[in-house]
Amino acid sequence: MQNKIIEILRAKNKPLDTIELTTLLKIDNLEDNKQMLKILVELENQNIIAVNSNHKFYYLNPKIYLQGVISINKKGFGFVKINNSQEEYYVHQKDLNNALDGDQVIFVLKSKSPNNGKKVEARIVKIIKRNLEYIMGVVKKNKNNKKYLEVLNNKLQQYKAEILNLKAAQENTVVKAAIIKANSNSNTMQVKILEVIGNVNQPGVDILTILHEFNIKIKFDNETLQEANHIAPSVSLHDPLLFTTRKDLRDELLVTIDGNDSKDFDDAICVTKNQDGTYRLLVAIADVAHYVTANSFLDKEAFARGCSVYLIDRVVPMLPERLSNGICSLNPHEIRLVMCCEMIIDKKGEVISSSIYEGVMESKARLTYENVNKLFKGEPTTIAPEISNMLYQARRLYKVLLAKKNHDGVVDFDLDEPKFITNKEGKIIDIVNRPRDEAEKLIEQFMIRANETVAETVFWMDLPFIYRVHDQPKEKKLRELYTQLSLMGLNIKGKLENIHSKDIQQVLDKLRDQENFKVISALFLRSMEKAKYSAVNDGHFGLASKCYTHFTSPIRRYPDLIVHRLLKEYLINNKINAKIIEENREFTLLASEQSSTCEVKAMECEREVDQMKEAEYMEDKVGMTFPGIISGVTAFGIFVQLENTIEGLVHISDLRDDFYIFDEKTLTLIGERKKQRLTLGKRVKIKVKKASKQLRQIDFTLIN
Repeated sequence: MQNKIIEILRAKNKPLDTIELTTLLKIDNLEDNKQMLKILVELENQNIIAVNSNHKFYYLNPKIYLQGVISINKKGFGFVKINNSQEEYYVHQKDLNNALDGDQVIFVLKSKSPNNGKKVEARIVKIIKRNLEYIMGVVKKNKNNKKYLEVLNNKLQQYKAEILNLKAAQENTVVKAAIIKANSNSNTMQVKILEVIGNVNQPGVDILTILHEFNIKIKFDNETLQEANHIAPSVSLHDPLLFTTRKDLRDELLVTIDGNDSKDFDDAICVTKNQDGTYRLLVAIADVAHYVTANSFLDKEAFARGCSVYLIDRVVPMLPERLSNGICSLNPHEIRLVMCCEMIIDKKGEVISSSIYEGVMESKARLTYENVNKLFKGEPTTIAPEISNMLYQARRLYKVLLAKKNHDGVVDFDLDEPKFITNKEGKIIDIVNRPRDEAEKLIEQFMIRANETVAETVFWMDLPFIYRVHDQPKEKKLRELYTQLSLMGLNIKGKLENIHSKDIQQVLDKLRDQENFKVISALFLRSMEKAKYSAVNDGHFGLASKCYTHFTSPIRRYPDLIVHRLLKEYLINNKINAKIIEENREFTLLASEQSSTCEVKAMECEREVDQMKEAEYMEDKVGMTFPGIISGVTAFGIFVQLENTIEGLVHISDLRDDFYIFDEKTLTLIGERKKQRLTLGKRVKIKVKKASKQLRQIDFTLIN
């Protein structure tokens, strides 16, 4: 009967109701009729057929009805992208069919070709899966004293939400609410309160709200905590098995170098120079896999979380604090278990030999980037002479490795990152550019080389593994980029096919002296593909690495933990057989996808918190003026970035000196009368018009 229903709907090519289907199927008894209704429901759930507003069923021909994910703008319209494709289509608000941002949908194209150079339009037919299980909002009262929910989710703030369970609603509280019904045409929805987070003015509730918004788990369940609590808080040197497979590294001059506010220390380094002029680089990484075993509660929790989430004044850890800040953290003068990558590196920066093994170490010092940078600049520090001498050797090796990477063509976008300065109460008192000096770059280079060495070791063994991959940019994106640069007066002739990272870096080097280089560099970054985890080694374009993985941060990243586990199986315990290889192949595929998804969610959450705190910081600066640079041009206005990386919008309605027309090809706003051109990279002066922490939005106006 199922096949017959599909054949009939496909052949008729029009919607049919149940009476018409009963006739065409020649059903003449109640049991067959029940069976038909059951099959119709199953086919609809499988997205093989759909039902329209007249309760008629029709076949979803995959050549006509496409599947994808919709992204909706704050203004109400959206863009739908076919799964695993770069092609996207414009969806007018009236064609959303109640879809919300991030929903998986079925859609049809309204035309085959674009209209007047604009994107091809689409219409949403069916929602396959909601992206949002719930929304976050503040309970408010309107003029009639009736409570309603002011939606906080960034892309749903245009919706007015009616609260169905008013008894649970307390004014000025932040709540988590389930979406019962949504109407995209009227921007209204009905919601049911599930949980009260706290008063909107209570410290910390703002960040908690965003964590809930992204469905990031804050607390660990009891089973995970109990398992963590059963782990001994220290390493016993009396354990007779401790040094059977582990190398004793307690006499090595291993030190950690991290930020001032770091609490979990994944990695320690030690550099010595050999008599033949080669360097010995020892990178010791916390042996988290020793404590977090496969299929344990800790392992399942780490898999679900994927990574730690680093926010302005807190960390949502992947592992309980007893592990992340305790037994797994390479705290100074404490015995710790580690996984080591030891490399002999020649004067050209080539690794001529390496070994990977388990070890036991004791960190000789907890150093900060600030102190090490002072040492390198010849300023007074409290670093012991013996460690200082080791760091000077490390600095020489860093320069060798950096020269090698620059020769290979590593891409350095040299973009500024914000650093939030807070007081004791957690309030942001300043936002500055995050420093990135020699000490930061030194550790970065050492970790990159260890990651490459580990990846290459397993790759040549031809065994299942998790790689960190970064594809070369798409030809279409590069063409658009070079066109944009030429419209900015920069005639760059860059390769489009079979491009190498060196080609990108050479172009960036030529443009580095440009006054608007930061904007140009950001354009290059946007044209790049996103790095991700994969069970297949496709190389890392940005790092100019043929083979790359993540090995150096198992406290805060799940892929690193799995890499350690696989290294133990393959290199230390020699557990290699057909069954294990097949199991590992399946799991590395699953873990790669899960970790990539979690990483994106964590990054989006971190970005949202940054935007909220930037807006909060600017709230008391309304009316103040700042220099900036145009970082984005759209039909509705220009984005201006200040020197401390804060970005705000100058809405087109606030450009009152002329009537501006948006040129989509050149990404320029052009004044009709004065012919004033507002283009990317132009230096401007702005006044802060308004800033809203709740809307996570900053508005500027142009001066002159």
